[in-house]
Amino acid sequence: MCDFGISALVTSIVASAFSTTMGVVSSVQQGKAAEAQYQAQAQVAKNNAKIAQANAEQKNQEGIEEARLTRMKTIQKIGAQQAAMAANGIDVTSGSALDMIGDTASWGEYDALTTRYNYGTQARAYNQQAQNFNNQAEIDLISGQNARSAARTQAIGTALNGLGDMASVSAKWYGNNTTDNNAKPKKVKNNLASGGLYGDELGWAV
Repeated sequence: MCDFGISALVTSIVASAFSTTMGVVSSVQQGKAAEAQYQAQAQVAKNNAKIAQANAEQKNQEGIEEARLTRMKTIQKIGAQQAAMAANGIDVTSGSALDMIGDTASWGEYDALTTRYNYGTQARAYNQQAQNFNNQAEIDLISGQNARSAARTQAIGTALNGLGDMASVSAKWYGNNTTDNNAKPKKVKNNLASGGLYGDELGWAV
């Protein structure tokens, strides 16, 4: 084997190894970058879920407070009605006066329940948002894990292909530069024009 041939072989193998290494590193880095991006998205979704959950709790508390204020206003209204009726000598414990007070109480409670329901509806909407954000966070985390796994698989494939290429280069090089040491040169007679000498007589071998 000549030095030039060996140098060419080493150069080819080194180039193939470098290319393979860069391919593996690139795949791993891409996987890590994709996973990091999905994790960042998941964190954003989790933060949004917390905000939505806090909004839901706030709406529930607001609903409770507003319903309480509505009932207090109803009580105050009933008190004013009773005072006005009593001042006019009307019996507030029977007849139409009692019916009027009962209607005021009923409508007041209806307003309180409606207020509570409306705030509850808003709270449930925020709760649903929180659930959706949490679900998205889970999807992002799974997607990040899948991206990392896919990158590792690609890196392994790149490494195996690179090893195969290096083996192929070596096999072809050795195949083209290997001679049969057991082969013996054959003497071929060649009738020369001058002197009628033959190649075997001159010791030539072809």
